[in-house]
Amino acid sequence: MNISKISHSNVLKLGWGTLTTIVALAIAAPSFAQSAVSLGRNFRPDPAALDGSGGGSISIASIAGIADNCRGFANAEPNHTITLTETFPVMDLLVYSSNINDDPTMLIKGPNGFIVCADNESSGRNPQFTGRMNKGSYQVWVGSKNVNQAFSYKLSLSEIRQK
Repeated sequence: MNISKISHSNVLKLGWGTLTTIVALAIAAPSFAQSAVSLGRNFRPDPAALDGSGGGSISIASIAGIADNCRGFANAEPNHTITLTETFPVMDLLVYSSNINDDPTMLIKGPNGFIVCADNESSGRNPQFTGRMNKGSYQVWVGSKNVNQAFSYKLSLSEIRQK
């Protein structure tokens, strides 16, 4: 077969319905490395919840590039990428687990050197950040206090402080 010449008989013809289905399946396919979400002001539902699996073998302090209050261990790749399409005067990120024995930590890295490490801010057990977040993309790592301790969690995002 001559690659430089493809006859019309070798071209697969798809109808609009087939193409729509293929695009929908590509968009709906989950990413196991991380989840991504894009949010604008007044998003609904509020809070938005993202599920994940935390923990790993890499020090969160080494991922953050700072040691200040950066505890725990996570995977090298972030668990979530959050793109804010507008500046949020208040954005609240709260990680919680249904298992009382899990002890999650959180690292948030964003534009212009934004770095936050969180641990035990909410109810003395769950990592939480509440503050201004500028328009841009933020990467979130959820870690555990112990190396290679995997656990399931929810990351809750809200425009008001959560309890």
